Amino acid sequence: MKIYYYISGHGFGHISRSGNIIKRLLSEDFIEEIHLVSTRISFIDFQHPKLKLKPLKLDVGISQKDSLSIDLDSTKNELFQFEKTKSSLLKEETKYCKEHQISLILTDSSSFPITLALEVGIPSIFLGNFTWDFIYRNYAKVDPYFGNLSDQLEVEYGFATEALLLPFSCPMPPFIEQTNIGLVGRKPNQSKEMARKNFGFKDDITYILLSFGAYGLEGHRLETENLPKNIQLVAYGVPGIQNDGILVPEVSHYPDLVAASDFVCTKPGYGILAECYYAKTPILYTDRGDFIEYLYLVNALDLYFRSAYLNLEKIISCEFDAVLATMRTVDGMTPKLELKPDGEEDVVRHLLEYT
Repeated sequence: MKIYYYISGHGFGHISRSGNIIKRLLSEDFIEEIHLVSTRISFIDFQHPKLKLKPLKLDVGISQKDSLSIDLDSTKNELFQFEKTKSSLLKEETKYCKEHQISLILTDSSSFPITLALEVGIPSIFLGNFTWDFIYRNYAKVDPYFGNLSDQLEVEYGFATEALLLPFSCPMPPFIEQTNIGLVGRKPNQSKEMARKNFGFKDDITYILLSFGAYGLEGHRLETENLPKNIQLVAYGVPGIQNDGILVPEVSHYPDLVAASDFVCTKPGYGILAECYYAKTPILYTDRGDFIEYLYLVNALDLYFRSAYLNLEKIISCEFDAVLATMRTVDGMTPKLELKPDGEEDVVRHLLEYT
């Protein structure tokens, strides 16, 4: 089987989880090649003779000024430009798929590859926890353009051969066939104790990992001088983060840093939630702008995680004492439910049906 696997470049969550799936699929004999198509291919930290990389953008997502701010005007302009290229893209990628004898298309989470699969005449599988029609429809209250676009995308998604729905799912379009699969996410390679030792973390210090994904904290300066001596902020790969007052360790596998930390402070996103779940690290979360997925991720935080809300002002002013005291004392902060793990295995089982 030769797979054309498109991964959205919106943030790191899509490439993080689908990269994990790709790594698992490459170990299977029935997989001849995987053509990874994305603008985030630099995130992939492994090589394999069966893995072919193709840098290409097949969806727009949402333009953001930073992790917490949505830019709708820029999003609309990018969508206009993308619409102008869709016909030529469809022609070029149809030729590519036929030349490389692609037998199945997997998409996380754009609808365009589903249209491509129809053109080529091969099956397509949607994988994700939201579709872009649902995200864009939220902005129809501001501009009817987004409502019209959502109607179009909903139709495109409906042509998928099947859909594999991840945990933390938003409402989905009417797929012909759909299956809920287990959690997909990167796991730590080390135990908490070993990870803390390897990062040189001290037992009398509380380490709070700042995780703000691809868009970072541009324009914000954290008032680290307000931190007590027993709290240390940690960051790695956060655009716009300051150097003073923040520990930036060397990291070879980010989930190990998640495991070593006492808490992760973040805006909710699928990728970091999955990594915290597997690392068993509590979450302090803040707002992320008008992005409708947020509501469903907060619901997941309430059900499956030790978590607490902290507004951005308190994060900027480094006022963590009160929320940490709550997290450490309230029995109700314990998770109510457990998630089904190892969704990668579910994907393998479904793909075997197409061999």
